[in-house]
Amino acid sequence: MKKPLIAVVVALLTLPLGCKVEKDEPDPLGSRNGFCSAWAANACNAKVVENCNAQSVEDCKATQSDFCRGIVPEAYSSKHATACLNAVKAAYADASLSSDERAIVLNLGDPCDKLSKGISAEGESCTKNDDCNTAGGLTCIIKQGGANGICATPEEVGGGEDCSGDAQVCAAGFYCSVDGNCLANRKTGKACDGDYECVAENQCVIPTDATAGTCDARLGLNDACTTDAECASGYCAIGPKDTMGGCGSTIVLSQFEPACLKLR
Repeated sequence: MKKPLIAVVVALLTLPLGCKVEKDEPDPLGSRNGFCSAWAANACNAKVVENCNAQSVEDCKATQSDFCRGIVPEAYSSKHATACLNAVKAAYADASLSSDERAIVLNLGDPCDKLSKGISAEGESCTKNDDCNTAGGLTCIIKQGGANGICATPEEVGGGEDCSGDAQVCAAGFYCSVDGNCLANRKTGKACDGDYECVAENQCVIPTDATAGTCDARLGLNDACTTDAECASGYCAIGPKDTMGGCGSTIVLSQFEPACLKLR
């Protein structure tokens, strides 16, 4: 009965001197905290710290790390972490943010929209994408008029086709109607119930005393705005104490830019 133990001891004694048993190092991006530390390091470069008037790089990192933990899914997955972090670093590299870059660093836009392993399995109910395994390609597909959807891999269907299946979504330029058909997005002047019915460059303008509206062009640069969705650029620049701003194109980080509040 003692022979196996003796064999192990002999095997260990015969290892070459200086030979160590290697241990797997933990993945530094394997946890939300590790990921957000890396995120903060990629965001808080010297130019960002200077432009945002941060006290120090460490202060910037601490604030940005807290912000990151507030937006990254609780059911975090590191599968696409590196791609996201590279995008964050590139976005902040010149201390200015385009509309697409703003979507990445403030709202987890592509490729940072694939960081959840989900709490609902494929085919199960969801209310938002992060409920699903976005790291594995699943999306929360919610039909028009519904409060809940299901986690599934989107199945794209063309114009005029049936889109009533739980996983079916319409191709670009079309929307899935309440009746379950892919209809062409509506052009300027057409009646609408929401932005989803209008072509991408338009919004559905609904009067305050009405339930339906009209597709109309989104606002141009410097036009007065109250929300990002109103602007063709996707960005409404509003001061920290203002309720109305103007449509902008690129955020240049500076002491009084609201985005800097998360970077100092």
